[in-house]
Amino acid sequence: MKKIKIIYQSLLMFSFMFFVGCEEENYELGDIVAPSNIEINSEIVGVDENNPNGDGSGTVHFNATSTNALTYKYIFNGLETLAPSGKHTINFSVTGTHTYVVTVVAVGTGGTTSMKSIDVTVFANYSPQPEFLKNLTNNSSRTWKQNTDVGGYVGVGPAGGDAPIWYTADPNSRTDTGADDDTWTFALNGKGYTHTTNGGSAVKTEYAGDLPGGTDDPKDDTLKNFPLEDYSGTWNVTAPGGVETISLSGYGFFSLYTGTHDYTIVFPTSDTMELTTTDANGRKWWYKLIAVD
Repeated sequence: MKKIKIIYQSLLMFSFMFFVGCEEENYELGDIVAPSNIEINSEIVGVDENNPNGDGSGTVHFNATSTNALTYKYIFNGLETLAPSGKHTINFSVTGTHTYVVTVVAVGTGGTTSMKSIDVTVFANYSPQPEFLKNLTNNSSRTWKQNTDVGGYVGVGPAGGDAPIWYTADPNSRTDTGADDDTWTFALNGKGYTHTTNGGSAVKTEYAGDLPGGTDDPKDDTLKNFPLEDYSGTWNVTAPGGVETISLSGYGFFSLYTGTHDYTIVFPTSDTMELTTTDANGRKWWYKLIAVD
């Protein structure tokens, strides 16, 4: 009985210490305050006395600031783009002078949000050369896929860098992602494209919420075989800074979805293309494609 009594007393003491410890724990989430005083500055590239709406590249740099914001999202043409620093660039590609509405959502503590919109009038007049159009569309329609037989068909490095120094894919090393069997078909008439996903593609978790059925996850990871039906849209080409850039409408993307829809594009040969894009987290992505017909 003495032994049982000692065990019982020990259990009582442990329980007392546990409850005291719980009572002494104090968790404070802090004040939940919605962002305020949102300011949006826009810089249209090439504005001068003779070109009040820009130099025709269609490029506009935006910078948003506010009080108590933790991050920002830009909304344009129904698409949300995360911009943690508040800075974002849009290449407006519709030929002519047009006024667009761009909305900024400032996100604060506890998920509180505030938003503000800005009108920007931009002139775009870039027309790709005939050789570019022939390479992309074969002057009618042409289908492309990832050039999986070569190294570096997917790569990543720092923004502003000139090489994918963080990662380059070995040949046929990403067959489990769901993107290696994807194709992109570009039509010259109407500048339409179709992304054939064969049921799934590869998506970075941070941007999955942009896509149907997806949810953002801040973890740096890739969702493999993300369920995604075939979809279509339009494409256009601009040349900000003299660099040809292809833009896909909607949530259009190449190879791996990283929240971006504008890609620098070059054709090393008439049957191969190389693309780069920079995401909101300061990563520059490289992709290599090859024509299949």
